[in-house]
Amino acid sequence: MSEDTFLAWLRQRLPSSGADVLVGSGPDDCAVIDFAQPTQLAISTDTIVEGTHFSGGDEPRLIGWKAMAAALSDLAASGCTPGWGLISAAVGRGRGEEWLKSLAEGMIACAEKYGLAIVGGDTVSAGLTCLTVTVMGKPFGASAILRSGAQVGDVVAVTGTLGGSISGRHLRVEPRFAEIEKIIALASPHACMDISDGLSLDLSRLTRESGCGARIFVDRIPVSDAARDLSAQTGRTPLSHALEDGEDFELLFTLPPDRWEFLNDKWNLETPLTEIGEIVSSGLTLVAADGAEKILVPGGYTHEF
Repeated sequence: MSEDTFLAWLRQRLPSSGADVLVGSGPDDCAVIDFAQPTQLAISTDTIVEGTHFSGGDEPRLIGWKAMAAALSDLAASGCTPGWGLISAAVGRGRGEEWLKSLAEGMIACAEKYGLAIVGGDTVSAGLTCLTVTVMGKPFGASAILRSGAQVGDVVAVTGTLGGSISGRHLRVEPRFAEIEKIIALASPHACMDISDGLSLDLSRLTRESGCGARIFVDRIPVSDAARDLSAQTGRTPLSHALEDGEDFELLFTLPPDRWEFLNDKWNLETPLTEIGEIVSSGLTLVAADGAEKILVPGGYTHEF
């Protein structure tokens, strides 16, 4: 299947963009978007690579879904609604027409579910498949939420359950847009990010950017059933998986105690919220059920270059 043939199919397959997209995916060199109301624009790029983020034998539709959802998760973590997206796809040679179309269908399905307009991109053939998705969006509230806003005394909370995503959830990512929109509306969080490389590692990044520390309570961490099952295979504890496994794509956020109480009382979404700790002036510590404390050494997935 030639690139021109695929792009012609893709342009027919993509849904119509909104009125703000003057020029979308097509023959022009750039998409053109009309910003009728000046506001903040959040932009993020995420790349997934064969052999690192997915296997060559994985279902192509799920690979496409993950590529789009992982990028969208960054918008959710910043408190922003999806707007527009660009896709750069380096596709392994010999994959064939059906594989390529299925990959695209996964991306399109995810974009449609969360209201993102795919407005352009690029395709090339390569040795391994590598997918880069750039997403843009506007804040749900007055401004985007940053990692740098945590304050001493804040509650540290997470959505969902943690650990064991490699058992299959890493291909079925669900960006937490409904959750962050409600969190913003009810509680105006101080800081937020998504957990993509492991709770302890990402928490260390949030506290570093905010110039503070955190105490995390072991018995409050929402360990997933997948982490417990995986523990029997790896020999690591379920807690270790919850603290260090990547690609949970849950929200990690902070907010004052009174706002947490109000949010928790009014919460009615299926995704659970859990208070796991508190922001302190410095250091990262893990607090056991008996009150004993030890230093929390950040662990998780990091790329080595």
